[in-house]
Amino acid sequence: MIKIQNEHLEQYAKEHYENLKDKLKDFPTDCKYSLEEVIRAKAEQLDEIAEWGKDKVEVYEFLISKYKNFTTKKDEYDAYDLAKKLNVNVCPYCNINSTYTVIKEDDKKITRPEFDHFYDKAKNPILALSFYNLIPSCHTCNSTLKGREEFSMKSHLNPYSDSLDEVAKFHLQIENSKFYHSTDGFVVKLETEDERAKKNIKIFELDTLYENHKDIVLELIQKEAIYNESYLDELMHQYEGTLFKNREDLQRLISGGYISDDEIGKRPLSKLVKDISDELGLR
Repeated sequence: MIKIQNEHLEQYAKEHYENLKDKLKDFPTDCKYSLEEVIRAKAEQLDEIAEWGKDKVEVYEFLISKYKNFTTKKDEYDAYDLAKKLNVNVCPYCNINSTYTVIKEDDKKITRPEFDHFYDKAKNPILALSFYNLIPSCHTCNSTLKGREEFSMKSHLNPYSDSLDEVAKFHLQIENSKFYHSTDGFVVKLETEDERAKKNIKIFELDTLYENHKDIVLELIQKEAIYNESYLDELMHQYEGTLFKNREDLQRLISGGYISDDEIGKRPLSKLVKDISDELGLR
């Protein structure tokens, strides 16, 4: 799982509230939290609100229909607008599937990520439209794998505040001498000691999904053999300033993925590429 990197999140959360408040005038006045506090609550505050609202599900069920309108009806502000602002182009849960938002010039809306409710909206309707409870994600992670699974900040990683990259690493385990030319020669494992990360890995079947991408690792193994330090120096000398700006550009060209810590959410499989590149000494 990759952390959602966007310096304007607080501004977007505020705009999210401003665009929704007039549609939510029937929000109960006796709520412990104001409508603005509920909509803009930081990821770390969601647990507290969810706990308070767990016995008041029926009172806040109307927010689920408001969320449905937000995602299905063309309005001045809807899920496409939010997705476009967030600009999350790869699912933060799996870092495998693309989640581009495409809106044509004639305002025809083509595709966008699904929004997973980190806290399931059926059990926590008070959070149905809360900004930091809406995780842009792919269909596989949101609908096929997570579904109605019970998530909380205490038990699982939330992409708005946590990153699997900080607590888990892909590790290359060589099985036999075939590893230079066959995916049968090695095993790739996503290893962590973090209990919340383990639950994310299990729910989103990351070990199983990444078994289907061992060909990427095989290519990295082969590239490590080809692009030794002297060859990299030669390429830098010949092409720096023309084909690429710096050594990081060259390393991205070689690896096929972003390998800096703050950019791995920009391209599918970059977490895998970064970790294995580190282990192989490709960066």
